[in-house]
Amino acid sequence: MSKRPFIRFDLISDSGKTKVVDVFSTHSGDYLGRIHWRCGWRCYVMSYNKDIDMSIGCHDELNDFMKHLEDIRKRDSSEKNNKE
Repeated sequence: MSKRPFIRFDLISDSGKTKVVDVFSTHSGDYLGRIHWRCGWRCYVMSYNKDIDMSIGCHDELNDFMKHLEDIRKRDSSEKNNKE
């Protein structure tokens, strides 16, 4: 069974340390929100556009993508610490 993508992720900025990504529906093209680093929480979060409905599949895609961003940040941070 192939996994159908419900969401498109567009990289908006990359500071080298964190990324900002806009999220869109692949079905309608509607803007769903923005994934960004929340310093106080020390993790990526998604700020949602109001009035959107999301299925479990959408949430799974978001969770997988945000986990991927966190893994990249941890890897890059670890590599930086190893160079010092």
